[in-house]
Amino acid sequence: MRSVGDHINELPDDILVNILSRLTMKEAVRTSIISSRWRYLWRGFSGCLNFDDPFTMANSKWPHLNLKSGPINVERHKFVSWVNQVLSSLEGHCTEGLRICFDVFSNHDIDNWIKFALERRVRRLELDFSRVVYNLRFVGQYTFPSHLDFYSSFRHLTDLSLTTVGITGEVLEHLLCYCCPVLEVLNVAESSSLTSLKVSGPSLKLKHLKLNTLDNLKDLQLHAPNLLSFEYSGPILPFSFRNVPNLVDASFWGCFSAYIAKNLCQHSIFLVQLRTLKLDTCHLLIGDSEYRAGRYLHDIPEMCNLKHLEIIGTPEVNDLIFCIALLKAAPSLYKFSLKLVSQYDYESYESVKTIKDHPYLSFTELRSIRVVELLGFVGHTADFELVMYLIFSAKLLEKIIIDPCPTWRVGTPAELIWRETAEYQSARRRAFELASKFPLWEFVIP
Repeated sequence: MRSVGDHINELPDDILVNILSRLTMKEAVRTSIISSRWRYLWRGFSGCLNFDDPFTMANSKWPHLNLKSGPINVERHKFVSWVNQVLSSLEGHCTEGLRICFDVFSNHDIDNWIKFALERRVRRLELDFSRVVYNLRFVGQYTFPSHLDFYSSFRHLTDLSLTTVGITGEVLEHLLCYCCPVLEVLNVAESSSLTSLKVSGPSLKLKHLKLNTLDNLKDLQLHAPNLLSFEYSGPILPFSFRNVPNLVDASFWGCFSAYIAKNLCQHSIFLVQLRTLKLDTCHLLIGDSEYRAGRYLHDIPEMCNLKHLEIIGTPEVNDLIFCIALLKAAPSLYKFSLKLVSQYDYESYESVKTIKDHPYLSFTELRSIRVVELLGFVGHTADFELVMYLIFSAKLLEKIIIDPCPTWRVGTPAELIWRETAEYQSARRRAFELASKFPLWEFVIP
């Protein structure tokens, strides 16, 4: 009987290349050892090219992780050589996507990578040149080419992501209005050159917009009727949400998130259309006596369509009370996520020691919450009391996800190492102790 391998080898090359293009690039390259016929088939790869070395980046940022990479200058040279070698070996005419993520600033090489993306008519392009040293993220940035006629071949682009890349508002606006007619996703972060941006146009197809850590941005105008999600962290800007009628997913971080949290009533028309809201409340703690006095608790408009609320905050009492106030204002909420960024000695902050003693916290039934997620759980009193409050007040609650891993470690190589530490294991044991007190609820503890 003939094997499956025999049948595969009978397929023509173009079919085999099509199959390889559905794999990752590294998987496709590995097939070159199967036989002499397969040796060069991977060169016709037309899937998503992903050049990333997170372990080297992590080791350079956090040397104590001992991930065994070389000096960053040596690793840069190796990374650039790797990308250039692979790109020069490919023979196809089209490529689905190109993703390059590393601390590099070789302008000539980056120009060639963008040229490759243009020639291969990529649909998704991600350039992330994040610095190993965060404080140097605005120093010596690669500048996205400004000769605007260069972009005529970007007409197939649907997803563009630029991190630690200098790009001006003029170039971005030209791309949006004239060169990328089908662009649906735009992500710009840590750009030193972006001082103003107008996202507007009668034929704009943009659905998802992320603008993060844009310290020099002074003016932002949004007129995007098809926009579904918007994420922003940067300076406080007086832009309006009136021209985004289909926006249902909003995320705000940093000082702008604090501004939104303090002025929720001013944005009530915008908030009522949201299905997902993500806020960072950490900045509310800095010198904010009104926040500590609880003056925002009674000025929260009803968010009747909200299904998922995510808060990045601290275990400080007022942060938790503010979370509960938001929960009360969302009668249709399905999931609540709380990501604790640090564990302060919160009991030294307030005369009110625990949330159950807070005068605002009268019993109110949370009518619809079914899933609660708590990230960065340590097992202090406030952690326990928040979970117990939700169990007793959310009558439809079904699942409680508790993860002791700190928020900033999740999704990084540092996460795996942290999950082996005594601190993590201790917090995990406390999470299981809490779960044992409530056997009728489903607890998920990684």
